Amino acid sequence: LRDSFTLTLRLILLATVLSAIWMAIYSARRMTAPIRTLAQGTQAIAAGNYDKQLPNTRRKDDLGFLVESFNDMAPRISKARGQAELNQQLIEDQHAYLETVLGGLSSGVIAIDAQDRIRTSNVSAETILEATLDKFEDYSILNVATEYPALEHFINAIQTAAVSNKEWREEVSLFGTSGRKVLLCRGTPLRQSQSEPGGYIVVFDDVTALLQAQRDSAWGEVARRLAHEIKNPLTPIQLSAERLQRKFLDKMSDTDTEILQKATGTIIAQVENMKGMVNAFSEYARLPKLERQPTNLNQLINDTLELYRTNSAQVMIETCLDPDLPMVDADPGRLRQVTHNLVKNAIEALSSQSDPQLRVATEALQKPNGRFIEVRFTDNGAGFPEDLLEYAFEPYRTSKPKGTGLGLAIVKKIVEEHAGTIWATNTETGGAEIVMRFPII
Repeated sequence: LRDSFTLTLRLILLATVLSAIWMAIYSARRMTAPIRTLAQGTQAIAAGNYDKQLPNTRRKDDLGFLVESFNDMAPRISKARGQAELNQQLIEDQHAYLETVLGGLSSGVIAIDAQDRIRTSNVSAETILEATLDKFEDYSILNVATEYPALEHFINAIQTAAVSNKEWREEVSLFGTSGRKVLLCRGTPLRQSQSEPGGYIVVFDDVTALLQAQRDSAWGEVARRLAHEIKNPLTPIQLSAERLQRKFLDKMSDTDTEILQKATGTIIAQVENMKGMVNAFSEYARLPKLERQPTNLNQLINDTLELYRTNSAQVMIETCLDPDLPMVDADPGRLRQVTHNLVKNAIEALSSQSDPQLRVATEALQKPNGRFIEVRFTDNGAGFPEDLLEYAFEPYRTSKPKGTGLGLAIVKKIVEEHAGTIWATNTETGGAEIVMRFPII
């Protein structure tokens, strides 16, 4: 009986322990189930499922409050997320719209922030400045001048205007690989608030062609008036001087004859000079229509230079002509006139040199904006005076005492009639260089 009682007590104790363990596990699971559900809910939110809702535990303790808070928070996050995505899409749409507008502008646009860092630029700005600006975004605008020294004056003008934080308008001249450009720049400050500056925006246009067209028109009118007003009385003056010679030379003493002959000879010579000047003005004002035909530019240059090699043996003329140069659709007579003028100018400029040299080179070029034929005339003379270099192709701009200043103006007009460009520079050694580019069509 005693053993039976002991066994019964042991069984009761074992059952009690097992029941306690089961009750503990059950209670633990019931207590941790909301926590596991909450953890799963937070993982779903983290994965982007903002519609996740937890089952209502109907508990009034802290865990129940957390579940209710989670179910209330999830739709708010979903709504905030949707609004953020909508705002982001609106920003992207506005940015794309702004890019489209800036891309369609013919004017260049550059925007910088308060620290002079480039924030925005458009394609026209790169085209006008002949520089790649995209890679300088978020960098100081001064870095552009470091890589493109020809833009230093332009960049400095922008920085000065930005520091002043005022409206700005100025014409800025640039000298690049395609010659002189005149940019009409307009700047205005940007503000983040009433007191803090937000940066500066600059809009600029290449007005080189417009200004040149205005000058050409003005000079053309001047040339027509000069040709009309001066040429008419020149012939009567010359005829009168010749008549005086015929009538009085045989009737005067030797001394008076010498004086009269010298005086009338001077009149006749100066009239001839004035006729030449008037003819040059007339030619500038009324260049004849082009007669285009396929032209071998190398052959044309060689034929012209051969005349000067014979008559100007003191000047060493060197050629470096591209043998693969394509034919160009041009007026050979007019291009021959261009070559004559440039070679003649170079020989006159080399008259004081002890070892005068002239180099003529041609080359076919492939550029982003098309194919071109480039012609260079380079001498080892004194070069262009700095104050004349910018206006070398304008009428009546010359460093020659007896020059009319129309030679290079006529050259430029002929080149532009062939849809070409021309510019003048001084070489590193001090000589002058004229560069022409003709499009290959």
